Amino acid sequence: MKIPEYNFSMPWNGRSLSTTWAIKTDGINQIGCVHTSHGLEFDYVGVIIGNDIKFDSSSTCLYADYSEYKDKMGKRGLKNDNERLTELVRNVYKTLLSRGMEGCYVFCRDKQLELYLKERLAVVCSS
Repeated sequence: MKIPEYNFSMPWNGRSLSTTWAIKTDGINQIGCVHTSHGLEFDYVGVIIGNDIKFDSSSTCLYADYSEYKDKMGKRGLKNDNERLTELVRNVYKTLLSRGMEGCYVFCRDKQLELYLKERLAVVCSS
């Protein structure tokens, strides 16, 4: 996983640790995916929302970007069905965002999505 503009680079959880990466010492320097995080709970979690889901501010819609979604098996058969792909990617992030029991840190690659989430959270927090 690389975010060049922030000089960030960290490997995905390795195959040798895929089922236990979250409890292994070596796992602290790895990024877990939805498949290896599902069913786990952490005190805090950090979620990087990648370029696979974006926000269109003119239509106020979230949409998935097929070319940016890297799960080859997950997106199989969805190249021409963006509605189903968007639902899949939204569910992936819903799962990841719900793993932190005390809190969740979020980083958005798509700046329009970042602004949208900040606006929505400001409304919720001020109510």
